[in-house]
Amino acid sequence: MSETCEIFRAYRDFLQPARFKVAYGGRGSAKTRTFITILLNNVIWHGWRLVCFREIMKSIEDSVYQEFIEEIERRNLHDMVDVLKTEIMAKRGTGIIKFDGLHRNQQKVKGYAGFDAAWVEEAAKVTKDSWKLLIPTLRKKDSEIWVSFNPESPLDDTYQRFVTNRKYPDAIKGKPYCIVRCINYDANPRFPEELRIDMELMKNDDPELYQHVYLGMPVANSALSIIKPSWIEAAIDAHIKLGISRTGNRFCGLDPMDEGEDFNARCYRDGQIVYQLDEWKDRDPVAVGQRVYAEAIADKIGNVIYDNIGVGAGVKGKFREIETDMRARGQHGQIVPFTEFTASESPANPDSEYMPGRTNGQHFLNMKAMGWWYLRDRFHNTYKAVVEGKEVDMEKIISIDSSCITPELLTKLKGELSAPNREYSNGKIKVESKESLKKRGIASHNLADSLVCAFSPQLNTGYNLSAW
Repeated sequence: MSETCEIFRAYRDFLQPARFKVAYGGRGSAKTRTFITILLNNVIWHGWRLVCFREIMKSIEDSVYQEFIEEIERRNLHDMVDVLKTEIMAKRGTGIIKFDGLHRNQQKVKGYAGFDAAWVEEAAKVTKDSWKLLIPTLRKKDSEIWVSFNPESPLDDTYQRFVTNRKYPDAIKGKPYCIVRCINYDANPRFPEELRIDMELMKNDDPELYQHVYLGMPVANSALSIIKPSWIEAAIDAHIKLGISRTGNRFCGLDPMDEGEDFNARCYRDGQIVYQLDEWKDRDPVAVGQRVYAEAIADKIGNVIYDNIGVGAGVKGKFREIETDMRARGQHGQIVPFTEFTASESPANPDSEYMPGRTNGQHFLNMKAMGWWYLRDRFHNTYKAVVEGKEVDMEKIISIDSSCITPELLTKLKGELSAPNREYSNGKIKVESKESLKKRGIASHNLADSLVCAFSPQLNTGYNLSAW
């Protein structure tokens, strides 16, 4: 009997010690099977005490218990372990495998403080609260946290924590600390032929679903999303595909941070091209206003459109103070116009026709709904031009310049844009509230709101958008 097993090349980094070992990706990549092989070896031959978590585990059937049983049978390890009703124990040494849930299980989770490793399977939906409970609980020297999941929403805490907004360094003092690998079917030399056929059919029939299922690309609930993920993807570098250049007509959209773990978010656009996104934490509206105004002057911004609710009111005060001071010093040419975006107000130009027989006032509940829907129309127009080859008015599209935006922020923006669902109130379109999103485990969409502000319908009085 030997601990030697076949470990595919993509997983060999996980054989070295590290605090976090994270494998994510699509179907057929052998994540679960490989983790079970490595972890079972460590339990049997190295005496590891292992607990396998899922966010919710109502019974042992909800765990990876059965997958461990299959591994034991496949490798004929019955002489090495005792398979009990709810746990697996090594016949020699201290090795044991337990199974449990994280959700609302604080006291029991804390009981695993002395374990050598925790494996969180199907971790996509593990909440921020569960991670805050588990990570400091597993405190034994050299203990490890293994994580495997197929991404769902790009705004899920697990995806943000380990992929887009990495909270942990790759190494500390030259030693691996957080190993994160995206592993898909092409890294599995034993990828089943049945799955390969399914994959090829899906790739041809539904490319977006194929990317999600087999390439591990996160998606939102596109059935109800205001802006579909495929439309957003079409807008990435659309200016290159459609031969559009910057005009020098620049606008800035600003969504000041509100509360909790919120961010200030800012978007710059030049004509139809989004060329900068950034976010930062600063609860002082005076400092935010000072920074945004100074950088707007430096970048020759023609108008700053900002959400004026909450902290935004303090930002407005700083804007006015700066403008008054500049006028007093005779610096009239450097003054930057600023426009308030009030989400709860009535739609702009309420009597203008949005579509035949229906005005803005009849179609949209408020300014927020109008702003999001007009932005939606831009993305849809872009999709029609880029993907379907249809003729559209190039002033009514949107392009996101990926060369100017970090991949992390771009991924986050995609998730935020496709996160809110469309809803209706008295026959008028509205945007799903941030409170409702929070209940679904989705954080505030600050970057997306800054983009809405940058393309606010308030600026579009120069041409008719009703034909969109």
